[in-house]
Amino acid sequence: MKKESSRRLEAEDAFARQLYRDRAPPGTRQITIRLSHSEIALARQQAEAKGLKYQTCIKMLLREALAARTA
Repeated sequence: MKKESSRRLEAEDAFARQLYRDRAPPGTRQITIRLSHSEIALARQQAEAKGLKYQTCIKMLLREALAARTA
């Protein structure tokens, strides 16, 4: 029973990943990044203050930092 349940979850995960890839904007790529709990908490606080989702806030901060280093 556990193997069947595990296989079903794996199939659902694969389907969800494919669905995201199909909906992702052109020219974008999904990545994985490890952040500390405190960094995520701080990003959530700052995002909430701006009325944003925390991942959007992190992406904006990364863009700003990269642009500043390029300038």
